[in-house]
Amino acid sequence: MVLPLDYQSVNGNISVQLLERYEGDITHFITLTFWKNMEVIKGFAGEEVETAKYYLEDKEFLLEFEPKVVHYEVVGQSQQ
Repeated sequence: MVLPLDYQSVNGNISVQLLERYEGDITHFITLTFWKNMEVIKGFAGEEVETAKYYLEDKEFLLEFEPKVVHYEVVGQSQQ
């Protein structure tokens, strides 16, 4: 699966990770995006940062459309 280029085109996007889990014949996806701050998220999502953003092609393979996203602040991480 190719990640949408929209994320990487926004100055302040740090990284994008796409997780998938198979459950029978259904695949679940979680998209994790990391941003410099909330202001750059607004540059991508608009003022309503908790409203999920979808793409036209999503209709071809998504069964459900979550209406909201959840934001977290990174408060720690391990080093490799």
